Amino acid sequence: MILCITEKILLLIGIVDFIGIFTLIGVMLYVAKTETETILSHLTNSSISSKITMLWHGGPWGRIYMMGEVFAIMRSPAIYIHTGKLCAKDFENFPRKLRKKLITLYRLVFICYAIMMCLGLVAYIEDMQDIAINPIVIMTIVSFIGLLLVNGILLYVAKRRLEIILTNLKHSSITSSLFMLWQAGLGGRIYMLGEIFGILKNPSRYISQGKVSARDVKNFPPKLKRDLLKLNKYQQIFGFTFVGFALLAMSGLI
Repeated sequence: MILCITEKILLLIGIVDFIGIFTLIGVMLYVAKTETETILSHLTNSSISSKITMLWHGGPWGRIYMMGEVFAIMRSPAIYIHTGKLCAKDFENFPRKLRKKLITLYRLVFICYAIMMCLGLVAYIEDMQDIAINPIVIMTIVSFIGLLLVNGILLYVAKRRLEIILTNLKHSSITSSLFMLWQAGLGGRIYMLGEIFGILKNPSRYISQGKVSARDVKNFPPKLKRDLLKLNKYQQIFGFTFVGFALLAMSGLI
């Protein structure tokens, strides 16, 4: 079997990427072995420290999972602070050099796995062309595009109406957490929208927890509430449709 130049290049990239992934796994295990004590010493006030300790004692796979948890904390601290798993003071005092090293390691791992996924797609591109005309595949793609569009509109609306939303929740303790989540990047903003939907659809739970003022819920602008809940409804419709057709496609019913 003779390989063309393109195939040789892809094969070389695949070999290098495969070696890179295993090298990074080794680096992750080494960092887990040498830095766990330092990491835990700077998370003494955070409830997540007990989970990290438990994962440390879970063997190689547990330590790899532990590093994934640590990466998530370094990347999106606002979400962990909001959920009460991370103490804001602990994160502020966390060594900057170690945090930078952990984020760099995460990015390298992400890049290697992204390359592997791209190579996998290239390898099956001919098969994908054959099934692309299947109705189930078309519906999966359409619903996914619809989901992306709705999420994009939601993020745009949240950006334009953020000040109004926060102003109308000024008597609620959750306001500062929502603003912190908004500043935490795309993941934090999506999480923030989920919290807002929860407040609008089930306010009694947030009121009973002391996170939201009943007065704020009562005075929240009706039109803005309707717009947000309508977008959330479309988000759920496209989301469930995408998952349903994607499962059908993956199960071989196509």
